[in-house]
Amino acid sequence: MLPEKETVNFRDMNDARLVAHKFELKTKEIDITDTLATFYSSIHGFDPAERLSRGNIKARTRMIYVYYYANRLGKLVCGSSDKSETMMGYFTKWGDVAADIYPIMDLYKTQVRRLAAHMGIPSKIVSKPPTPGLWTGQLAEHELGMNYEQLDLILCGLEHFMNPREIAVQLNISIKTVNRIKHRWLSAEHKRQMLLTAKLEYRTIGSDFRLPRSIG
Repeated sequence: MLPEKETVNFRDMNDARLVAHKFELKTKEIDITDTLATFYSSIHGFDPAERLSRGNIKARTRMIYVYYYANRLGKLVCGSSDKSETMMGYFTKWGDVAADIYPIMDLYKTQVRRLAAHMGIPSKIVSKPPTPGLWTGQLAEHELGMNYEQLDLILCGLEHFMNPREIAVQLNISIKTVNRIKHRWLSAEHKRQMLLTAKLEYRTIGSDFRLPRSIG
């Protein structure tokens, strides 16, 4: 748990402890306030009023801590990103999406909630409004412009190659709304394609020089 003074939420921390206790997970609490302050003061021209860039520093700082302990303890970092967030590009590149394994990335947010309920996670946690916690009052659904129940239906339709107009008709929403979601999904592809490089040589890493994970 990595609280910092601007966004610390004791309810969230208590919920984390509850889940950790249920699944017999070890926890460690580290306040990253001083580290963030050092980053802010050492960046030339840093503008504290520029909320998005400042928030992304927080997300990447969290992963510095997480990967430090993963390296030190010989562990893997387990990512918490789901399919809804990943398709929409709703994450910080090299920040909260940084991980070695992604066990729920192929499940939409609504599916993750159902899975959590099935596993016995308390309903007060399952029903909590999602937030990256990068600034006070930040809520995922407000920034995405709709609730996850509707968003996931649109994304599922796009995933299955449905025409945006057909999706709009079936969900009784405007074609403009569907196209807005489709545009955001497609425009975020650069965030999902890691090690993207120009094709210059015979075999290019990340393009046509790919090896099976079982090799070696």
